[in-house]
Amino acid sequence: MQEAIYEGKYFDLKLFLESKTDVKAELEMLKKRGDKGAFLCPYCNGTLILKSGEIREEHFAHRHSKSCEISVASEVYQQQVKRESNKHSVMKEIIYDELKTQEKINENLQVEYGYVIKASEKWRYYPDIIIDNKGKELAITILTNVTSQKDEKLVKQIKKRNGYFKDKNLEPVWFIENSEQSIDMEHRVIHLWEAELDISIKTAEDLRWEEMLNSYKYKYPLFELFNYYHKNSPSFFDVNSLYYVHSTETNIVFEIQRFIKDEINYPFRAFALNDTYQISLSKALNTTLDFQLSDPIVEERQRKSFGQLIIQKEAEYFINLRKMEIITPTPKFSLSDEEFSVSEGYFTPQVKKAKNKHNSSKNIVKKGDFSKEIQAFIQNVDRFSAEELSEYLVLECGASSETFSTGRYKIYMDVCNYLEILEGTGVIELVKRDFVNDRFYKVRKNYQIN
Repeated sequence: MQEAIYEGKYFDLKLFLESKTDVKAELEMLKKRGDKGAFLCPYCNGTLILKSGEIREEHFAHRHSKSCEISVASEVYQQQVKRESNKHSVMKEIIYDELKTQEKINENLQVEYGYVIKASEKWRYYPDIIIDNKGKELAITILTNVTSQKDEKLVKQIKKRNGYFKDKNLEPVWFIENSEQSIDMEHRVIHLWEAELDISIKTAEDLRWEEMLNSYKYKYPLFELFNYYHKNSPSFFDVNSLYYVHSTETNIVFEIQRFIKDEINYPFRAFALNDTYQISLSKALNTTLDFQLSDPIVEERQRKSFGQLIIQKEAEYFINLRKMEIITPTPKFSLSDEEFSVSEGYFTPQVKKAKNKHNSSKNIVKKGDFSKEIQAFIQNVDRFSAEELSEYLVLECGASSETFSTGRYKIYMDVCNYLEILEGTGVIELVKRDFVNDRFYKVRKNYQIN
């Protein structure tokens, strides 16, 4: 175990040694003090001695008898948190002290370290803190020190611990060190470790966001309104939240991030619903009625603001469509229900044909002003993709060659928007939408462009 009572005060061996430069000399002094009975077990008041060796790192052990139940549980817990950064214990103690303060004024509240209150049950895993609020138990765990090398192993541990706590009728609540945040509101994306995705939770406020988002009658897909890079548009918006924690030596502030789950395979990402907002420790951990973990006033304001933003985005989306020249086909044609497959490179020969026939067209294509070039293109192909059409406009017609970080031309979305108009008027038919990769079309027979 790493903890003891020394001179009437709590003593953390690990933190003490981390603050010293000459660890070897300090260990010698601590051993002498332990031999003379200076250290006591904080749980059974038994005498502790200091041990250290090549196999096990330095630790306290009971001198004359078997370890007490809580010290055994403490050993299990210490091995569990060994991977955490130095900030972990600081955050845990500040949160524990705040909850203990609330315990004094709330008779329904009981707060204790996980390994202390559950020691007699000899658990396999222990949360940092357990809160019992009117019979409802919550398992609070703080996560630090996540890296790409550690994420895969950590995910397995989190899954086991989450499942274990739920089997013990505890509701897991995870806080993660804010150094792990990766949020890009310009692209409305939050990049995640798999561990972050696994520790995200669903609170009452998340359910309110879900109700608002899923009841709205969208004119256009939500992700497309925000130009959010995605593989598919979900039929149901699954809202979850993460609680990032920033600590100083004396204070803790939480940052709340809500998001719509999207990519659940590597690289993990989600649609960011809100700018993170900060909330004080006392407000986040307010347990007067329930475990609050949010500011209801801020949440309502953010939902209202997001709803107004959707309306604004829909208007902008419509205006962009209107900027493009409308093509009206003659309705007198028939189309058979022939089946054919679409594969990579399938359209290339026809695209080359179109390029060869129109390679003298070198007009500068401005954003939203390429209808004539597209019309000329589709008159000479039977099938094509939006990606190939974009490439044609850039290489053969002088359109902007600017690209996104993915390598895709920035005119691609404008091309897709215009092709949607053509599709709606019957000029072309969408054959396959490979989600974020590309869209594939065939040209209907006997169409006419006015």
